[in-house]
Amino acid sequence: MHRNFDWHGTEDFPGSLPRPNRRLTALAQDVARLARPLLPAGSELILGLEATADGQIHLLWWRRRDFRRVAIISATPDAFCPEDTDEGALQDAAAALLDYLAGRWPTPPGALGAITDGTGVAFAPDHPAPSAEGWLLRHATGESTLAMILDLDPAGPCGLLTGGQAAGSFH
Repeated sequence: MHRNFDWHGTEDFPGSLPRPNRRLTALAQDVARLARPLLPAGSELILGLEATADGQIHLLWWRRRDFRRVAIISATPDAFCPEDTDEGALQDAAAALLDYLAGRWPTPPGALGAITDGTGVAFAPDHPAPSAEGWLLRHATGESTLAMILDLDPAGPCGLLTGGQAAGSFH
């Protein structure tokens, strides 16, 4: 059974999820931790994770300064990088997070993703595919709102995507 959550946050914490979900939080913590080695300090990279209807998991990197995509790794679970690599561990964690997150939608979208800065994890309920044209710009300009599972670092590369949102952690 799918739950239809109000993804738009609460009065106290716009952009945060309305009630605790320990499983989702734990999955997001794994993703953030495993993403850190793939986001070198000072690189100003944004890392996206996306699952598509055909079963692929995409790891996408963009530069903060111009929102240009600089790298992508795409694979189905049977072709993931080896589990003992940083990329393979993140692919496994991303697949688990996105599968769980898709189960929260009444009808899961064709592509669903999240972003991480190695600290926080967020997704966009109204525009669920980070690889979509203009996705980063919509969030940087405040046209769309991110739902925080874990707070993104406001001083990090994803800080510009949170705009003036008063984000609260989702525990």
